[in-house]
Amino acid sequence: MPSFRMRDEKPSVLETSEAAPAPVAPKPSEASVATKRPSWFQRHGTTLLLMALLSIPAYFLASRFVVTAVVIQGRSMMPSLRDGEHYYLNRWQYFLMSPKRGDIVVIKDPGHTDFAVKRIVAQPFDWINLKNGMLYINGRRLDEPYLAKDTRTDTADLKEKWIQLGKDQYYMLGDNRENSEDSRFYGRVLRENIIGKLIK
Repeated sequence: MPSFRMRDEKPSVLETSEAAPAPVAPKPSEASVATKRPSWFQRHGTTLLLMALLSIPAYFLASRFVVTAVVIQGRSMMPSLRDGEHYYLNRWQYFLMSPKRGDIVVIKDPGHTDFAVKRIVAQPFDWINLKNGMLYINGRRLDEPYLAKDTRTDTADLKEKWIQLGKDQYYMLGDNRENSEDSRFYGRVLRENIIGKLIK
């Protein structure tokens, strides 16, 4: 009987090798992270630059149209204002309302090319009478408690004068009447020449 020899066969096995893990990027060090993060100046630099650029025109506009520092020079407003004192000039107020009698204002000095500080004693359409060292407005003597005792308001030639103001015209005097170049010398002051009101 023929004999058969069976080949000893083993089931084929697929030989697989474990896949190599993907390379992992090394974590950046704390030092390298810090260098990549924008600095405080880089984050806020644009804002600071914008604020600086806007502050220049803002300051100009504020000092030109709102408030300006003023130093008194001279003695024409004594005893109310003294030489060397510091005040503020409110330029904005007269955009909202008209100047009033009694206001201390800065004007373009009609007698010179600079500015002067005077007090408004009469406003548009008032009648002014200067007589015997007294000041009358619309027929009544003007009460001026801010003047030093026994102050006289004499005209330049010591003669009586009548003056009527028109539209946008004001009459200005210094409180130190004996040492003040004011409307008694250069006449009426136009509204357009009133810069603003003096405040503390």
